[in-house]
Amino acid sequence: MTSLTTPIPSELHDTYVDEANAYVAGFVSLVSNIALIYATARVKTYSKAFRWIQYYVCVLRLIFSMVVVVTSPTLVYVAKMKSLYIVKGGFYLPFNTGIVFLILFVFFVVISCSSPSVQYLQLCHVLSDNAHKREHFGPIISTISVIAGIPTLILAYVGYTPSPAELLEAKDIVYYLNGEGDSAFLLVTAFRNNIFDWSAIICTSYILIIMVLSVITVIVCTFKIQKQMKAKMMSDVAKKSQNQINMILFLQFALPFFTIHVPFYVSFILPMFDIENSFLSTNLPFLFSWCPAINPILVIFMVKNVRDRMFCKSASSKLSSTNMIQVRQTSQVLTARAH
Repeated sequence: MTSLTTPIPSELHDTYVDEANAYVAGFVSLVSNIALIYATARVKTYSKAFRWIQYYVCVLRLIFSMVVVVTSPTLVYVAKMKSLYIVKGGFYLPFNTGIVFLILFVFFVVISCSSPSVQYLQLCHVLSDNAHKREHFGPIISTISVIAGIPTLILAYVGYTPSPAELLEAKDIVYYLNGEGDSAFLLVTAFRNNIFDWSAIICTSYILIIMVLSVITVIVCTFKIQKQMKAKMMSDVAKKSQNQINMILFLQFALPFFTIHVPFYVSFILPMFDIENSFLSTNLPFLFSWCPAINPILVIFMVKNVRDRMFCKSASSKLSSTNMIQVRQTSQVLTARAH
């Protein structure tokens, strides 16, 4: 991801850092998410509902990674144009097809931000006293992140797709980035032809609102979950198991915050006010590619239940058979409440 505030030197277009970053991150994501699915399936203390939540999130991360591999996006803010360019790199695709994949990239950025908050909502639902009476809420909650992202597809197409005049104007910029002047790109700007570009502003504002709401949701749900746990009659072992789940959810929120929220604020929001930090805008957007790859790795190594199953350690070596029965019974109770 490159930041331009000076004239464009055409000889710099032969760097392949963005493509290498996307391909390596995509491979790591493929391996780590499949590993997390495998390990989660082996943790018997997790309820069926929680396991399916994890599978769903892993699949979304895998699709996001594949979109990043296809697009190998480069973000560049051009101060002279007061615009942010999201340029497709990697292997050749027809322009319109490239535009579709770049819009999908923005779509999955939104999903990656809202998915952790959806997991928190689902856990609040599972722990609630009336969960068994509202079984249909579980599947509905699972779709929130995708539903929240769908307007982004339309808004990004309307607000970020360049006009024919902008295509000609951007040829030198695109050539600088990937050596192909006709590659697909999206244009994020507050002004077009010296007038406010309301379609782009609305799209960027919508994404920002989703991000802020996701953070607020996680904070509220965290307090709610702690309150629900205190109100329930849980054994010490069951509480430890629940705290492991809480740790998973926290990690799956914290990483997207630092790898997507922060780069988005720097790359998308600041340019809307013609503010740029060259160092941050150059380096932070690399993190977009690594969010779906690093997240499952953190869960595997930092959550004991998952780590033990991943590396084939016997849970019985740490727990007595009596305690294991308690954990399973508690898990069954929570599962019954969820269904």
